[in-house]
Amino acid sequence: MEVLSGNKNILTDETAIEILTASKLKSNEIKEKQIIAEQTEKNIDSARQQYIGVSQQASCLFFAISDLNNIDPMYQYSLVYYIDLFSQGITKAEPSDKLN
Repeated sequence: MEVLSGNKNILTDETAIEILTASKLKSNEIKEKQIIAEQTEKNIDSARQQYIGVSQQASCLFFAISDLNNIDPMYQYSLVYYIDLFSQGITKAEPSDKLN
């Protein structure tokens, strides 16, 4: 900050010019990275949107299984059981053209 607070003319001060040039380069670099980050965020959001249907079905399955305990205590299932059931469902399901 001493460069800008002095009584010198910043247009002829080499140090000030170098600092301003470096700041401009860093600013441009940050802008480029921000554009890339925004595009990446859009790509991630687009991919995430494709899985909303399966996530809703998976949460319904999970809560249906976990609520079986309310019917009778013998219906107590673990997370391992749920994961196995979910994996079997994926394995046995017909392939979809919508997602890879």
